[in-house]
Amino acid sequence: MPRIPPRQGPVENLRIGAGQEFPRARIVGIVPCGQLRASIVNPLKLLRRLGPLAAAAMLLVTTAAPAAAHSATNGPDHQFGEMVDYPLVDPVAGDYRMSDTFYAGRSDGVHHAQDLMAPKMTPVVAVATGVVQRVNWSSNANYLNESRCCTIVLIHKDGWESWYIHLNNDTPGTDDGQGWGIAPGILPGTRVTAGDLIGWVGDSGNAESTAPHLHYELRDPHGTVVNPYQALQRASGVTITGGGGGGSGGGGSTCTAIGETSALLNGTTALRRGSTGTAVAQLQSVLAALGYTPGSADGSMGPKTEGALRGFQDDRGITVDGVAGGQTRSAISTIVAAASHASVLYPGAPLRPGDRGQAVTNLQQLLRVAGFSPGTADGAYGPLTTAAVTALQEAEGLTVDGKVGPQTRTALSRILGLEGLAAACG
Repeated sequence: MPRIPPRQGPVENLRIGAGQEFPRARIVGIVPCGQLRASIVNPLKLLRRLGPLAAAAMLLVTTAAPAAAHSATNGPDHQFGEMVDYPLVDPVAGDYRMSDTFYAGRSDGVHHAQDLMAPKMTPVVAVATGVVQRVNWSSNANYLNESRCCTIVLIHKDGWESWYIHLNNDTPGTDDGQGWGIAPGILPGTRVTAGDLIGWVGDSGNAESTAPHLHYELRDPHGTVVNPYQALQRASGVTITGGGGGGSGGGGSTCTAIGETSALLNGTTALRRGSTGTAVAQLQSVLAALGYTPGSADGSMGPKTEGALRGFQDDRGITVDGVAGGQTRSAISTIVAAASHASVLYPGAPLRPGDRGQAVTNLQQLLRVAGFSPGTADGAYGPLTTAAVTALQEAEGLTVDGKVGPQTRTALSRILGLEGLAAACG
């Protein structure tokens, strides 16, 4: 039975957890809630048969979300937010865009997940062989908690967990909240194989006002939430060197240094679709180095380059118009200024007060570009550098210890727009 090879050409059939084949031609929508009830179970009838007390007990037991969903605690094997290179299948079987959003701020604290941005109805698959533990936070196959559609928790056979959140809940072509974005046969207790179809990308839950995406979390067997960014990069075909991962998903990026940029940064003509020349080629090279997928650096700005540029603009809060004008050039200039010092952002031993050397010099240069005040870039991790690191940690809502570990490196990379470069070249 064919498996889903992500982004490797057409696939005739997608597998589903029930062991059946689901033809790609049928991915034109999702099973409406009414049809699902008819084909699986009608929970309202079930509740009436159980009686009020038993029904209330069932609801109480099966609809609560797992405890400590946002717990930033360390475990015996991994620290909270530790970057892991866990083997998994790409969870989104189609093109998507991703930057490291694990430590992004959210209303309830740190994001602690990766957002894979993709169109609604892009297939979502099991990253590993295992058993579906919860659907819409319910562990009862006879009650799927439709009002909390659509989420899946998958327990891998080795005890790791994958959480899939914001699956589709809309009738295709609408935003009506009346659909069902979980594949037929996917229920609590369903056994699935890595690559099986389990649902579709959407914007359910508190993502209704955002672009469609899959919120993907990875937890180790002790329940510690880890950062799956590197694992997702490897799963999507990214070439990882020296222990890092990098770039945006869905393109197969490699570690590429930022090369010559003078024509791009010194030019004044806005670059848009149809533009050609050296400045366009340099723009394409920069975008590729940062993990986007502009196509080959052929000096011709087509739809791929425009799409990659729009992704870059969106990630940096620039007007998203697909045109490289003054605002975009300024953002690229800041990145280029910092890129020569980016090696300090690669995974490695923490930097701390009292350290000396080139890594500290690079850190001081980057802190200055990011708007902090580390003093002279003399390679000595003294009080001013410590104060600058502390200010960065306070501004980003991190643990304030004056040391540069994984969380602080990630935050500084994000501020400077170097997430893809730092990860890919790690």
